[in-house]
Amino acid sequence: VDLYFIRYVGLDEIMLNGLPINDKRIYLFASGSIVKPPKGKPGLYTDVVQQFLQDSSVNRISFEVDNLSFSFPNGHVGLRNINLYEQSGKLVGIMGSSGAGKTTLLNVLCGLEKPSQGEVLINDINLHNDSSKLKGIIGYVPQDDLLIEELTVYENLYYNAKLVFKEHTQAQINKCVVGVLNSLGLNHIRNLKVGSPLNKKISGGQRKRLNIGLELIREPAVLFMDEPTSGLSSRDSENVMELLSELTVRGKLIFTVIHQPSSNIFKMFDSIIIIDVGGYPVYYGNPVESVMYFKRHDNQINSDIGECSFCGNVNPESIFNILEAKILDDYGRYTDTRKVTSEEWNIQYENYRSNKSFDNTKYADLPETHKMPTWFQQLRTYFIRDFFSKLANKQYLIISLLEAPLIGFLLAFILRYINDPTSDIYVFRDNDNIMPYMFMCTIVAAFLGLMVSAEEIFKDRKILKRERFLNLSRSSYLFSKIGILFLLSAIQSLLFVFLGNYILEIKGMYFEYWCVFFSMAAFSNILGLNISSAFDSAVTIYILIPFLIIPQMVLSGAMFSFDKINKIFGGGMENVPILAEFMPSRWAFEALVVNQFVNNKYEQIFYNYEKQESSINYHNVYLLPEVKGIIDTYRSEKTISNDDLELLYNELSVEVSLVPSVPFQSVELIKPESFTLEVADSATDYIERLQEYFKDQFIIVNEEKDRILTEMQSTEEKTAQYQQFYDAYYNKHLAAFTKNTYLSNQLVRIGNHFVQKIDPIYLDPQHPSFLNFRTHFLAPQKSIFGYNISTFWFNILILWFFAIMMYFTLYFELIKRVFTFSTFVKMRLSNYFSKKKDKISKIDN
Repeated sequence: VDLYFIRYVGLDEIMLNGLPINDKRIYLFASGSIVKPPKGKPGLYTDVVQQFLQDSSVNRISFEVDNLSFSFPNGHVGLRNINLYEQSGKLVGIMGSSGAGKTTLLNVLCGLEKPSQGEVLINDINLHNDSSKLKGIIGYVPQDDLLIEELTVYENLYYNAKLVFKEHTQAQINKCVVGVLNSLGLNHIRNLKVGSPLNKKISGGQRKRLNIGLELIREPAVLFMDEPTSGLSSRDSENVMELLSELTVRGKLIFTVIHQPSSNIFKMFDSIIIIDVGGYPVYYGNPVESVMYFKRHDNQINSDIGECSFCGNVNPESIFNILEAKILDDYGRYTDTRKVTSEEWNIQYENYRSNKSFDNTKYADLPETHKMPTWFQQLRTYFIRDFFSKLANKQYLIISLLEAPLIGFLLAFILRYINDPTSDIYVFRDNDNIMPYMFMCTIVAAFLGLMVSAEEIFKDRKILKRERFLNLSRSSYLFSKIGILFLLSAIQSLLFVFLGNYILEIKGMYFEYWCVFFSMAAFSNILGLNISSAFDSAVTIYILIPFLIIPQMVLSGAMFSFDKINKIFGGGMENVPILAEFMPSRWAFEALVVNQFVNNKYEQIFYNYEKQESSINYHNVYLLPEVKGIIDTYRSEKTISNDDLELLYNELSVEVSLVPSVPFQSVELIKPESFTLEVADSATDYIERLQEYFKDQFIIVNEEKDRILTEMQSTEEKTAQYQQFYDAYYNKHLAAFTKNTYLSNQLVRIGNHFVQKIDPIYLDPQHPSFLNFRTHFLAPQKSIFGYNISTFWFNILILWFFAIMMYFTLYFELIKRVFTFSTFVKMRLSNYFSKKKDKISKIDN
C-alpha cells in the first residue's frame, strides 16, 4: 500500500500538517504527514503505516543512541550529546549546514568511527564494543560510487551476491540478481558497462540505484546512506528516495544524510535529525513539525502552519534561514554574527526534548543474516571479479602486456654493442653492456611491479569501506589481488626476458632470468599494495615510487662499488653494507651476475680450476708477501705492535689449518710475551715453504686446465667450435666485474686481519655460522644452518622472504598505522602548544 487517505468525523478542530481540516472532504495522508488533535498525542504517518505493515514473522530492530559525543584526533569536537531512538520501518534524515557533522554522525552511527563517549545500541547490543554480534545487520552506501567501472550492471550485482550467499546455487543467485534489477528498474541496462563518471555508460540516477542495489542483495536490517541524491536531477532524486521509502515498507531502518531536499523528498522522511555547526543537535522529530518548531522559536506569525495551504509544499530551506539568521548592523546590513548561536539552539532543543516523550520499546532478537561464503569461496569470487574487470579494461590490458616487451626490446636493442667498429657481427663475449643489462632487469622489474600495483587498493578503498560491513575476509581479498598481480607480473617477466635475452644472445639462462625478474616484480607488487593501502592520494603514491626505486639503484652494487660508498653505511668493510642487505635489488642483481658467470656452459667446465688458481694466487702473490713484509719490518726496526702480532697470529693460524701438509710449530709463540727473532725467522721459513707449496699446486691445476683446453682445440675444426662456444657464453666485461680486475687494492687490512678483495666470485664465505648468512658481494655460495646453498637460489629465497614480510605489513596495515600515529601525535602536539600560546596570550593581556 503506497497511499493512505484520512477522513475525520468529529466536532473539534484537528490539524493536518498545521492546516485545519473538516469532515466535508477526504485528505491525502502523505508520507511525512502529522495529524494534531486539540488534545492528546499527535498522529504520525509512520505510526499509522506501522499498524498495517507489522509482520510478526520478521524480527524487529530497535536503534538507540545514548549521549553520544565524538572528538577528532586534533581535539576538535565533532558531535555533542546526541540522543535518538528509532525502530524498523523508518526513514530517518540527517540534515545540517556544511561542516556541521552530518557525515561524522553517520559514520559513528554505522560503526566506522568510535564515539568519544556514549553508545549506540541495536537491540541492546553495543555496536562498537560487540560488533561481532551484529554481523550482517548493517549496510552502508557512501556518497561516492562503489561500482567496478569495467564490469556490467549485472556483473556488479552478481559478484556482490557471490560474496554474500554461501549456500545459494548459481540459479538462486541469478534469480536474486534479476529480482533486484527488476525492483530497481535496471533490468533493461543489465548488460551495459557501468563506466566512470567521466565516461558514462549509464545515467547518474541509475548509478545511485545500482549502488543501493549492492546492499539490497543481502537486505541488511539497518541501512546508512551518505547523500544518496547528490549530483542527481530532481526527478532522479525523487526516484531514489521513493526506492528507500519502499525499503522501509519492507521493515528496513534507513538513515540518510540529505542536503537541501525538495518538499516531496523532505516529507518522505519519518524523522529528521538536524545538526548545527559544532556538532550540536538542534532538532529531532517529524519533518513537517520541524518547520513549525523553528518558526515558533523565531516568533513567526504563521508558526502553526507546516505546509502551504494551497499546494501542500514544505520549505525545508526556511529551517536553515532561521537557524543561520544574521544580526543586522545600524545600517541594515547583515553582519557575520548569528542571532542565535549553535549552543543556544541546542539548549532550546534539550528543553523541547525533555518535554517530549519517545517510544523506547526494545527488542531482543536480531534478524537472521545470511551465512558468509568460506575463505576459499571469497578468494575465488574476488579473483574472478578482479580478473574479468581487468580483461574488460582493454586500455589497461594492452598497456600492461606491451609495456614489458617494449622496454625489453628497446633496452636490449640499445645495449647490443659491437666492439669491433669495422664489423657488423655481434659477439656476446665482447659486449660490455651485459652487466648493465642485468642491473636494468632488476630496476625494470621493481618499476613494473610497483606501477601495476600502486593503485590497486587505493581505487578499491570505497568498495572496501562498504564490504567491511559484510565481514568478509581481508586475507582472501589480499590474496586475490596478489594472485592477479603475480599472474600479470609473470607474463610481463616472460615477455621482457624472452625479447631482451634473445636480442643480446644470452643463451641457456631464460628460466633463471625470468625467476629473478618475477621474484623482484612479486616483491614490488606487494610493496605497491602497501603504499596503495597506506595513502589516500594517487599523487602521493606516485611521488613515493622514485623514493622506493632510487635507493635500490644506488645500493644494488651495480652503479657504485660497496667498497667506495660512505663508511657510515659500511663502505669498504668485509661484507655487504647492512643497509644494502635490505635492498631487494642487491639480492636480485647479485643472483643474476653470479649465476651468469658461474653457471654459463663455458664457465661450468673451468670454474673449479679457476677457483683453485684464484685461491693459490691470492695466498702466494698477495697475502703471504704482506705477512712477510710485517716480519721484515720487525727485523729491521726490532719492534712490533700488538695489533701486528695479532694479525700475524690470525693469518698464519688460518694458513696452518688450510694447509696441514706444511707444518708450523711456532704459531702459538706469536704473542707479545714470546715473539722473538727466532720465532720471526721460523715464521719466514714457514712462509717460504708455503709459497713453494702453492707454486707446485698452481702448476698441477694449471696443467689440468691446459689439458682440457688443448683437447678442445686439438683440430682446426675443434678450434673454430671452441671459439664459437667461448664467444657465445663467456663475457669478458662481466668476468672483469666479478673478479674486481680493475681494483687497485687486491686485499685490505680491516682490524687485525686481511680481507680479500680480488676475485670475490671465487671466494667462499670466510666466517660462516649457524645463523649468519652475510657475506661479501658476489660470493658464489651462501651458508645458513650449516648448509651451503648456491647464491642464485639463496638470493631468490631472500627475495621471497622480503615479499612475505611485506605481506604481513600489508595485512596489519603497519605503514598506514605508522603514518596515522605520527599524524595524530603531530596534531595533538600542535593543539597542545596552541592552547599554551592562547593561555600565555590571555595572561599577558
